[in-house]
Amino acid sequence: MLKKIIFVLTGVIFFFSFLEKNWASEKKQAYKVYPCPASQSLSPGDKSFITLNVEIPSHSHIYGNPKGPGTGKPTTLKAKDNDNFIFEAACFLPAEKFYGFGEKKFTWVYHQKTKIFLPFRIKSEASLGSHKLELSYESLVCTNSTCLPQNFKFTYPIKVISKGERKILPDNDLKKEFELAKNYSGEKFLNNSKSNLFEEESIPLIEKKFQARLEKESFQPIFWKTSKVTNLWQAILLGLLAGLILNFMPCVLPVVSLKVMEFVKIANKDRKELIILGSLFSAGILVSFLFLAFLAAFLGYNWGNLFQSQIFIVVMASLVFAMALAMFDVYSFNLTFFNKLAGHQTDNQYFEAFLKGLFVTLLATPCSGPFLGGTLSWALTQPPLIIFIIFSSIGFGMAFPYFLLIINPSLTKFIPKPGSWMQTFEQIMGFFLIFTVVYLIAILEKSSLLPMITFLALVGLAFWQYGRWGALHQIKLKRDLSFFMLIIILVGGYFFSFNYLYLTKKPVKLFQQQDFSLEKVYKNKEEGKISMIKFTADWCPNCKLVEKISLETQPIMTIIAKKGIDFMKADITRKFPTAEALLNILGSRSIPFLAILPPGESFYKPICLRDIYSEEDVLEAIKAVTNKD
Repeated sequence: MLKKIIFVLTGVIFFFSFLEKNWASEKKQAYKVYPCPASQSLSPGDKSFITLNVEIPSHSHIYGNPKGPGTGKPTTLKAKDNDNFIFEAACFLPAEKFYGFGEKKFTWVYHQKTKIFLPFRIKSEASLGSHKLELSYESLVCTNSTCLPQNFKFTYPIKVISKGERKILPDNDLKKEFELAKNYSGEKFLNNSKSNLFEEESIPLIEKKFQARLEKESFQPIFWKTSKVTNLWQAILLGLLAGLILNFMPCVLPVVSLKVMEFVKIANKDRKELIILGSLFSAGILVSFLFLAFLAAFLGYNWGNLFQSQIFIVVMASLVFAMALAMFDVYSFNLTFFNKLAGHQTDNQYFEAFLKGLFVTLLATPCSGPFLGGTLSWALTQPPLIIFIIFSSIGFGMAFPYFLLIINPSLTKFIPKPGSWMQTFEQIMGFFLIFTVVYLIAILEKSSLLPMITFLALVGLAFWQYGRWGALHQIKLKRDLSFFMLIIILVGGYFFSFNYLYLTKKPVKLFQQQDFSLEKVYKNKEEGKISMIKFTADWCPNCKLVEKISLETQPIMTIIAKKGIDFMKADITRKFPTAEALLNILGSRSIPFLAILPPGESFYKPICLRDIYSEEDVLEAIKAVTNKD
């Protein structure tokens, strides 16, 4: 057996070595930069442009210009001063939005190929004859693991001819692309409301000045059909109710299998065992809420902000997938691995119950049910102690069914006695966990889908071999080697998946929606136009629900078009400071959230809807705003 494991380990090392060699050779592929056409002939006074074709090796990218707020180096193309020519700034084609893994800020990048244009004008007094322009090109060519600077200096021939002679100019296709690049890079586009396209240092000139103005102004939002929290006791009561309801929200229902299995497993224990296991499961829930309270009170996190982190989503999806594998008997939870984590060699059912309580709460954080939004909005404006009290009340509300079981064990009589049915039931619950994994994968940006799926396949391989050779009935040497292989496959699989397979995300445009911009909101205020802002995120299933049933409907689209409403999408899947600033000022720290801002003086009394709202609520709110206007 030892020989087989050594053989497999050698094979894995050889496999990664083979990939590394291929990757190294791939990085050495030609990186081509060349002009098109190869030369030009023009007359004094003419305007034209030099086109530089850039061919980028596969699995690599270069940065746009501007590059965006993330880490990178903008690509540049410059010409040396020449007495016969006047040069303008280089123009770049639209780039793709890209998040490096673990990066909170995006960059704009190019893959495979792009073109860069350098506009110029020949001076009217330019001398006739051949001229060689000296150009310098700089870029940073990056894979997901390394970056290499690329600098080229070359000459470009231009012949200055008399008027009437035959000219050699860029063709019409190049002219169309040049116009596109010119509009993308020009001053008009720089002042566009989509200021988040550009580098962070350019944002204050456009959006941050409006954010500063926003923070100085006083809003009196009207919460449509929403009760307002005014004191601590009301917040505690609503927190308990919100926590209880949270058990039945869409993002929690897929993980109900964890709760159901916990009920089944502890139902037929003696009273002492029942109390211990139920208490530990409930304690896991409460500890999670205390952790969330700490993030909110001291680090400024809003409800659901953890799901802005791709690393958090990857870890949670992998852990839930590992749990599902255990339910399919791929391996057992009573493993040396978990015992080591627990710090002892005895049965770890207590540690397991506590962990499940933690997972249930963390997976519930994308949801905001009834009463939760208002409770959090009030709580998060209070001192840290109050925040901890309110979050604890929400935790107690969510854990209430398990406290009820501890207090009244007779309720377990409704659960069938243990038997062969439990194995089938447990596997069915495993499928619920698989559905949870699918939900978590769907939160990720498209560029992470292939890496995530690949990594989960490797997670399955790691735990399969551990269940086969790392179980307690195996000899110690086999268990230790299998545990070592588990770590190797998990760590190696992670770096393989998210370094070699990570792709770029292409932005998706939605019908009748514009990207949120404070500049646009204030412009609408002055121009007499209503702004309707939908605050959403990919990790928020309730947001997707209300969008489908309450916003993306024919009556809503019709009234938006009829009233000339500017419908904007504030996507806080990742950090969006200006959008989150407006959200906070309007009195909310959770989503879904819809704000309808009238123009003129009524601008400071917007109508807001939060949590779960209906199509009728939206229609009534729009009518109220238009009547006010």
